[in-house]
Amino acid sequence: MQLATLKRLPLLRSWLRKRAIRKYFSRPGVGFHSGHFDSFAQARDWLPPSPEFGHEQFTDEYVNERSHRIWPFDYPVIFWLRDAFEQGSSTVLDIGGSIGNQFYAYKRYLSYPEGLQWRVHELPAFIQEGQDLAKARNVHDLHFSADWPSDWLDSDIWIAAGALEFMETNNLPALLARARRKPRHLLLNKLPLTQAPAFVSTQNIGFGSFVPHHVFNRQAFISAIEAQGYEQVDAWDVPERTFTSLGFDEDFFDTYSGLYFRLKGA
Repeated sequence: MQLATLKRLPLLRSWLRKRAIRKYFSRPGVGFHSGHFDSFAQARDWLPPSPEFGHEQFTDEYVNERSHRIWPFDYPVIFWLRDAFEQGSSTVLDIGGSIGNQFYAYKRYLSYPEGLQWRVHELPAFIQEGQDLAKARNVHDLHFSADWPSDWLDSDIWIAAGALEFMETNNLPALLARARRKPRHLLLNKLPLTQAPAFVSTQNIGFGSFVPHHVFNRQAFISAIEAQGYEQVDAWDVPERTFTSLGFDEDFFDTYSGLYFRLKGA
């Protein structure tokens, strides 16, 4: 009997799933995903208690590494960000921008416009670290908030890189609908988009922390943004990120995605 056939046997399949899930909850499971749920509440009921993104070592990683370098998936964002700045944009809402790592990293490759206001929406655990770092580096055009000030929602450019899937509420279309003046540019990176129906999974993010997150249906995600008056201008693969779900092999997809939208008529 072939191995693929053996793996479909109910008892063996159940044993393999349990073994994969045990790996997920261990140190070798860091970076992997697991679980298939309808909601964040279901996912949290399945997960062990953890600080999620509240662990202090996450901010250390952003300060010591991610604010100093870029990856191949950053280049499309830099390309379109330069274009937006050249068109006169000077305000940025960076959704889930940690301690401002993209602000610092991209500054090496871009000429920021005079009067730039780079606004980072983040969890409280990141905000104090970001403010302290900006003060230490004598940076005055970088700001932080755990709220959604109305003038921040009016920013010319919105960036979200690897954050939208972790937001249980305030999804992107809802935030766009709240803006008095919609952003002209949407730069969305490191998105878990699949052709399958949307679902909720979880990720082992290290340091004993586990978080629920969305996996979006690609067409539904794009259509919801287009319904807010946007046109898709560009798309790119993020092959550095794959989706492997331990114990849930059927949820696999081999690359994350990036998307750029522009407001129609802007």
